[in-house]
Amino acid sequence: MKKRFLAIVCLAFVALSLSGCFSAYRDVPSDVGRNSYAVEEYRTTMQYYDDFKILQIADLHFGIETDIGAQLEILKGNIRNEKPDLIILTGDNFMYATKGIVRALVSALNEECRLLTEERGGRLTKFTLTFGNHDNQGDYPRYFINEVVSSYATEDGDEIKDSKFAAFIDFPDDNIFGLTNFYIDLVDDRTKTRGEVDVKYRVHIIDSNTYHFVGPDYDYDVIHEDQLNHAISIRENATSDKDYIGLAFFHIPLFEYQESWEQYKASGGESGVGKYNEDVLHGYENNGSYEKLREAGIVSFFCGHDHINYGDFIYTDKNGEKAIFSYGVKATNQLYHDAEMIGYKTVTLRDISSSEFVSIENIRESFVNATEGYENYEK
Repeated sequence: MKKRFLAIVCLAFVALSLSGCFSAYRDVPSDVGRNSYAVEEYRTTMQYYDDFKILQIADLHFGIETDIGAQLEILKGNIRNEKPDLIILTGDNFMYATKGIVRALVSALNEECRLLTEERGGRLTKFTLTFGNHDNQGDYPRYFINEVVSSYATEDGDEIKDSKFAAFIDFPDDNIFGLTNFYIDLVDDRTKTRGEVDVKYRVHIIDSNTYHFVGPDYDYDVIHEDQLNHAISIRENATSDKDYIGLAFFHIPLFEYQESWEQYKASGGESGVGKYNEDVLHGYENNGSYEKLREAGIVSFFCGHDHINYGDFIYTDKNGEKAIFSYGVKATNQLYHDAEMIGYKTVTLRDISSSEFVSIENIRESFVNATEGYENYEK
């Protein structure tokens, strides 16, 4: 969304907040909690399969003017069509929503996961989410979405028994900025200890936060230093096994997304697939997030936020190291969008090396940007 338009919307919404109608900008706290938790307490696991499929849903923007029934039917149809193992919503799931809208989406996701798990003979489908700059602009307090999602989370191995299929961990009183800073280990055997387990992939769910205000103006925020150090600590301390492929899902793109696009164009389109129709609306400064996240073992980055960009691109950094930068396909026709680019992304994970994963061959084989979803909105 262009900043001038959003600034007008933001000012209007703040006015509503001051009048007591909404809880806008409770998503921009001035401090964090004081309690420290061990990195393993931010860990949950899923069984890895050599065709493990992640479904990324970006920028739903469900709000008070949304036809929730119709939108949920489209979303559920996409889930049933793809039969993923893990559904990840990468922020701006809500915009000017109510508690009922939040409950409706989360409940629908849990039910679809339950049905798919049953249909597949107990092979779990789970869901999770992170936050965008709009999610907490709604008629609910700051931690409400977390509380709703957490009510559908259970102990590893108890999902079917408890009929709870959320992969979600957050400590409201921890000393890490943001609402989601946990990780999901995809492992060979969920019953093994952290010292014995073989981690195939590690999925980081990170809050890229909301806005950075300077006087009357604003820009988008960044992943904060304590969050980056937390990710590095996970790499160092979570498991004995360090030979895994790290993925990170968040909302606001890093600075390097623009550079990866420039490299793609310079390669004649040989270093990726996809399309940019707007500039990268990254955070207000380059605070070294990419370098820190690489230190944390992450080689593939997934975001949303910029509605008319999508695709998967190889990025070569100044050290010659390669990474994948991915934009999710905007999932709905809510807010601004491109009618030819509404849908979702899937990524199929295979038992390959990190260098094989970060390759154009793997992108072409395993990354799918399904953009035909716009047909659902023409009915």
